[in-house]
Amino acid sequence: MACSKSLWLLVGWFLAAGAGLLVLQWTGVWARLDLSRVTEWLRHSGPLGGLLYIIVYTLRPLVLFPATPLTLYGGYVFGAFWGTIYDIIGAGAGAMLSFYITRKWGRNGFQRILRNKKLQSFDQKAEEKGFMVVLYMRLMPFFPFDGVSYGAGLSKIRFWDYTWGTLIGIIPGAVVYNVFGASLQDIGSGKFYAAVGMYIVFALIPLLLKKRQSIRARKRA
Repeated sequence: MACSKSLWLLVGWFLAAGAGLLVLQWTGVWARLDLSRVTEWLRHSGPLGGLLYIIVYTLRPLVLFPATPLTLYGGYVFGAFWGTIYDIIGAGAGAMLSFYITRKWGRNGFQRILRNKKLQSFDQKAEEKGFMVVLYMRLMPFFPFDGVSYGAGLSKIRFWDYTWGTLIGIIPGAVVYNVFGASLQDIGSGKFYAAVGMYIVFALIPLLLKKRQSIRARKRA
């Protein structure tokens, strides 16, 4: 019973967080936020601005705010290099926080509903090959970032397999998104179009890999 309560409390928190974001949108708080002033303040705050960005990124999964806009914003504010550094630290810390929350309060409750054989099979593979499973899902941008974090906490993946798979796997995406975000300071420049090209290639690679896998599967059948 206690496990079920923990799981329902966890679900309730995310529903409340989602409702809070909708309320901010409906009441016009987001529209009244002067993003340009915030951006200038962060740029001129030195390490303090970077630290605040890391803290916000770490806590971001708790309010279900999407990761991509915040990553692009980091590149736009701090530039490609420091934006990438801050992003990897913040995204890594947020991913570990998400994992810890669901592992502590959701795993036991989830076990009660883990009856599907496919889910059980995946859970077993996740335990045996956790690092490679997490690394693959972090490298492929079509997997939702927070979905992977929370899902891993519910699975049998070991903490260090998850941590290293995450920290290594998020580096390519962090570089691409921050380079693209930094290029938004100079739209129309050669740097901007190069960043767009890099972004397109990054988005196409997993699609090509997926197509290649499906062709191999058809040949085997």
